[in-house]
Amino acid sequence: ARPRQGEWELGAHCSLRMSKPTSAKPSEAYMARKRNAAKVNAVTTGEAPWGNIETNVLSKPPENVSADASWASVIGMWLLLPLNILQAIFGALLPIVYRNYSWWAAQSVGCGRPFLLAWTWWRYVLTGLLALILPCTGGGSRLRLFRWEWAAFGKGEYWYHGEGVWAWTYAMVDAIQKGSQARKAAFGCIAAAIPDLFPKGILIFLPNSGKSPEAEASPAAEEKNEWWWMRQEFHKIFFAGNPGYYERLQNIGPYLKKNGVVPDRSKLDDKEYLNGLVVQCVMYVIFDAYAEGGTIGSTGLDRSKPANWDHAEYEPIWLSPDEVSQMVNWRGYAAYWVLPRLLQRFLFNFLIGRVKGLRKDSADLVDKHRLRAPFEKMNSQLPEQFRSEYGVELMDKVFFIFGFAGIGGTSAGVESTGQFLQGKTGEIGDGLVTFPPGYDGLAMWKDGDSSTRHNFIREVCRLDPPVTSATTSFVAEKTILLYNGVGCPNACGGNKETTFPKGTLNQYTLSMANRDPTTFFQPQTFNPSREELDKALTWNGAFKSTAPGPEPDALAAQYPRICPGRKLSIYIIEAIINALILEDAPTAP
Repeated sequence: ARPRQGEWELGAHCSLRMSKPTSAKPSEAYMARKRNAAKVNAVTTGEAPWGNIETNVLSKPPENVSADASWASVIGMWLLLPLNILQAIFGALLPIVYRNYSWWAAQSVGCGRPFLLAWTWWRYVLTGLLALILPCTGGGSRLRLFRWEWAAFGKGEYWYHGEGVWAWTYAMVDAIQKGSQARKAAFGCIAAAIPDLFPKGILIFLPNSGKSPEAEASPAAEEKNEWWWMRQEFHKIFFAGNPGYYERLQNIGPYLKKNGVVPDRSKLDDKEYLNGLVVQCVMYVIFDAYAEGGTIGSTGLDRSKPANWDHAEYEPIWLSPDEVSQMVNWRGYAAYWVLPRLLQRFLFNFLIGRVKGLRKDSADLVDKHRLRAPFEKMNSQLPEQFRSEYGVELMDKVFFIFGFAGIGGTSAGVESTGQFLQGKTGEIGDGLVTFPPGYDGLAMWKDGDSSTRHNFIREVCRLDPPVTSATTSFVAEKTILLYNGVGCPNACGGNKETTFPKGTLNQYTLSMANRDPTTFFQPQTFNPSREELDKALTWNGAFKSTAPGPEPDALAAQYPRICPGRKLSIYIIEAIINALILEDAPTAP
């Protein structure tokens, strides 16, 4: 007798096999109609299929690949590696050579970065890497590297690095942040590796026009571009419109205490521990209302309501040690983002592979804690032309921002704050920060109130900003004075007028603008009481209020791209430091 479907049978060749169903396989035409129907339904209802992050996102072919970053170019770079390293050493030690290499890079960019000029990039990317590492130039500090490059170009208003022009004065950076930015898929003033290192279409790559949704809810229709809609829904669902968001923002201290965080000053030097606490806090404040379907255990009670937080079944989201060890990589992989595709391929995409793994881990975390709902809601509320085809694609774009800026940026901030409290300068190194006579950071913190501590954090981040620079592009052709001229490949000195076309990448350097002596009195001195503290551009714009509410801030409203998580980062840093150094850390909101 023939076995029923699903039973094992012994085949003619004595191989064990599963009997096949008798039903016919659906035709390709039928499956195509089914897929099209799903897409139509996604468009008309706003409900896109969730998808798979590996299949629908991470496995897509690379974009933004120039000829000089091709695999053929990588082979040439390896074959001539000794010569490339030798040239890089000279470039990283001698400003005149560095300027020459930058000139050649500019010529390559002007020609579309062709394969014939790939050799100029082989030495150039290695030069930048060495300049960052060598003690006499960058010494591992981005701020030191920026200052060295700026000095190499005569300490003027601009210098050239990567694929574009860098600006640093407070006036220029402030004007850029207040205006319309013609952003594109670029990071660190060089084309970004998408969609493998960075997701395609993330907020930091989208150009903006007009005001932000928070400043003006109903601008002219032509100003509601993709950036405007993405930012509006992002802010509505994860910040101001996130149920219980501001209550959780004020409850971080009790949350940490409830989960066993006790005073231990030695932890101020434990970066991994600090980063782990940041991960927990970001997940709690941003996602707790949505976790486990938004309800408390079997009660059906709304977990976003503070009145329900005392219920016996309420457990705020708290990641396992394994999950934390994965999520802290958003901070640990910080150095990977600035490496261009040529260097990534030179390393056989090993670092890109790690970032892909991190993005997959993040998607798995969302699934494990039943957190799809806010991402699906955000995708459905976007205009049809701006929706992602798959929910997981939108999740990847949004979670990348939380990981890169929320976890990575806040972790950098709490690390620096812990160092400044002890009179240390962390990654900046000696010579770039001056502490006043008799300085005692721990006493200053303990004796102050919340407002004083917020100013302490803001002053730390003015001197050591988590995000040191950002990339936009020229909205029109621009002529600038550039030392030695990007049209002068020899040793001639002095400034020269140089014209760059529309679309040339333009990096604005927050870490140097925050130290501009025309704006900040004794800019290298640590002084949380300084009158001009509100002018710091640390969070992509200046602001006054740190009050835990959606009240409008007239100063912040002038900056369309100001970080919506600026208060989140300040409150998290404050709560973590309080938990580690105050014996009387708060136990109630």
